[in-house]
Amino acid sequence: MMTDPTSTRTRFWLPLLSRQALYVLSTDQYPWSDICADLDARPFLSAVLEARQAGRRGRFLWRAGDALGGFDSAADLSMTTFMRAFPRGTLQLSLIDPAVANLAWQCRNAQPEALTSVWPEAQNELARSGFGGALLGGEGQGAVSYWQAGKPVAGTLPLGGAVYTVSAPQLITTPGLCGFWSQVLALAAAQAPELPATWRTCAAELAGQYPCLDPFVRDVWLDQLSVQAVPDLSISELREALLAVFDMALRRVKVRVRALPVAELQASPLWAASGAGDLP
Repeated sequence: MMTDPTSTRTRFWLPLLSRQALYVLSTDQYPWSDICADLDARPFLSAVLEARQAGRRGRFLWRAGDALGGFDSAADLSMTTFMRAFPRGTLQLSLIDPAVANLAWQCRNAQPEALTSVWPEAQNELARSGFGGALLGGEGQGAVSYWQAGKPVAGTLPLGGAVYTVSAPQLITTPGLCGFWSQVLALAAAQAPELPATWRTCAAELAGQYPCLDPFVRDVWLDQLSVQAVPDLSISELREALLAVFDMALRRVKVRVRALPVAELQASPLWAASGAGDLP
């Protein structure tokens, strides 16, 4: 049975649900220059590099080719500092889901917190709050799942019992999400001026599945090139609705998000948290 993870206040090392170990090696046999060359040859890598040496532990994370960063028990580490910290380390490179990599990086400084409700009642609480992070525990098991915007995206849900959350910083707010998609809208409309009208048509078509998009309800609407939403709409509902309507509208006007000048948006945590990074 899982012990109470809140009993320690040192760095909490999240289980990362790795899918496949690409290799385990020692830097005594393979210098860091060879390892870096191998990493550079994997342009779309989503993985974790685990390092251990003389009781010291570290992790370095990549998501879809982006180096998120590294850390040990005490601090965040750049790749250069990471290599210096483990000059004669044992390394394991394992593939992980891009969403897990992103959430694990966001949660690196978080500690587990016990929920007042047990599973499965806790699921409604997590959905309503738009929880993002990791869920641990469950009676008689060590279930681990990762969540975005109040929905599980990877891992195994508990069967019952007490559960603990490791929360990512609250990246998604209504103003932030609307502002992010407004930037996408402006960039795309520069290539397809018909996009705002198409967006409104798609919103009406999707209103049966996402009631907040109903143009007569006006929970979510466009004000010229600005996405607007009422403040009391749940974050999870808003995120899913905006992702669906932008996906449909952009496909109809034949504009690919990744073909837009979105380098600045890709650097934002909202790129992954909003779901925009999953669009073609």
